[in-house]
Amino acid sequence: MNVLLIVGLVFFIGIAFWLHYLFITNTVSEVKKEEPAKEPIYGDALERCQKLFEQGLHAELQRYAQRELSKNYGDIDLRRILAQSLMETGNEQMAIMHYEAMLNINSYDIETQEILAQYYNENGPKSRAVEHYEQILMYDSGNVNAVETLAKLYDEMQNYQKSIEMYQMIMDAELDEARIIELKYILADLYMKINDNEKSFEMYEKIHKTDEENLEVLILLADLAYKNQYWQDCLKYYKKIVSIVGDDFEILEKIAQLQVTLENWPEAIEAFKKIISLEDATSLNYLYHQNELCNAMLKNCQYREAISLLKDLLTQNPKETSFAFTLAQAYTLVGEFQIGVNLYNKLLDELPTEQSEIIIKYISNLICAWAQDLFKKGQYNQAFDKFFEALKYDEENDEVYWQLGKCNYYIKSFQDSIAHFKRAISIKPQESMYYFGLGCAYDEMGSTKNAKMAFYDAININPMNTQARIAYALSLTKELEYAQSIEQFNTVLKYIPNNADTLYNLALAYNLVGDAERAIKYYKKALDCEPKHKEAKHNLELLLGEPYNPDEIIEYIDDEPQNEQNQPQEEESFDFDIPQEENGDMNSMFS
Repeated sequence: MNVLLIVGLVFFIGIAFWLHYLFITNTVSEVKKEEPAKEPIYGDALERCQKLFEQGLHAELQRYAQRELSKNYGDIDLRRILAQSLMETGNEQMAIMHYEAMLNINSYDIETQEILAQYYNENGPKSRAVEHYEQILMYDSGNVNAVETLAKLYDEMQNYQKSIEMYQMIMDAELDEARIIELKYILADLYMKINDNEKSFEMYEKIHKTDEENLEVLILLADLAYKNQYWQDCLKYYKKIVSIVGDDFEILEKIAQLQVTLENWPEAIEAFKKIISLEDATSLNYLYHQNELCNAMLKNCQYREAISLLKDLLTQNPKETSFAFTLAQAYTLVGEFQIGVNLYNKLLDELPTEQSEIIIKYISNLICAWAQDLFKKGQYNQAFDKFFEALKYDEENDEVYWQLGKCNYYIKSFQDSIAHFKRAISIKPQESMYYFGLGCAYDEMGSTKNAKMAFYDAININPMNTQARIAYALSLTKELEYAQSIEQFNTVLKYIPNNADTLYNLALAYNLVGDAERAIKYYKKALDCEPKHKEAKHNLELLLGEPYNPDEIIEYIDDEPQNEQNQPQEEESFDFDIPQEENGDMNSMFS
């Protein structure tokens, strides 16, 4: 029984193994039947594409690569060889699409960035080339080719500031001297394109130092110096040009005009004489240069010599009105006013209406100068007659009213003075000095409030009118407005820091508000500027309670109290270069 059971079990296991074998074998056979036959290949996809590229089989390569990329979009190497193949076969647009796709996959791919940058640089749009070159520099700041190409692209696209930055980077890293000079030329030209004539001038000056006889550079330097109003430099370079090319007539004219601009009158005279000696007497500018020579003589105080030459020129050229005009000015300068007026009146009969109006204004000004000359000589009645004669020619001549106001002020006819100053202001309301004169006249009449308003208007129009500001500060002191007065005196000291009277008045104002420490400080400063200032010395000794010894070491307290009420903070220095004026009392302000 047991034997039969064992035999049956063995038989059953054998049947099971046989069935399992048949099932596995049939399944494997079915799978093998369904698997497609493999194509013959020469290696992996990239290797195959490389071999196809080498054999020039681009069509097959492109079909195969496209199929493989559809399975693996991110295969950059395979896409690169496909793009190269497309470029070889002239399908540039498709190639560029693949290069752009490569950058989308890996933006750090410098090689692809350079290919795209070069393509867009050659074929456009240039803006795309700029984008790619900028990307290259982000990852490789030392890429010289990218910097140079960008510099040129910025120039072409008129982004000159960026182009300058690129070329400056190149020059800073350049070691070859010849290349550096070439870059300086480029930069100088770019600065001119952005109208930065100052920087362009500086760059050409650097070039000039390496090649001092370069005529082209000298001409550019002279022109740039002229544009920048560097008159001395301009003159220097024009003289250098003449030393190289000889007496170039056009350059000599420029030299002469520069001497006039610089008010180098002896040199201007010599320059015009040289021009005239080289010039044909029949040329159009000959008479103009003769007249300019005479004007330079007048400026150089060679009055009689100029008059003699002008009279000869007028004899030879009686219809040349410019000579008559200059001769009238010459006679005015030597005090022969009537001859000048006669010459101007003669011109009125010869000139057209629009030019006659100009001459009428000149006659009015000439007679006004005549009146001033008479007034200085004490001939007051004749002076006023001439002032009113000047107004007959030009009743809107503000200069005449200004001078009338000053003359009436001196003879203490303050009501008339005020009327004339107001008339001058009505004609020319933006002239600061007219308000200053009006304020002085009001002050003399004891009308402090009106004076203060006039002085305020004067400094409101011209903040650097120190005479008016001092007068305004004094009027504030009279009105007991000490804090504002101190503020104004401190402002004056910004413009004229060493004016003894202003320092004295400031000390006095501090004294009046009880700030003895600052009062002492400014009295001492006033005495430093003017040791014989009696009022400053007297007031200082009163504060000190003892005689003042100027030989003692003076230690100024420069740090003002920080939290003190109603005390303006004094500034230590002032940056503007303002000419200093002498300011005394109001009676001397018109001198």
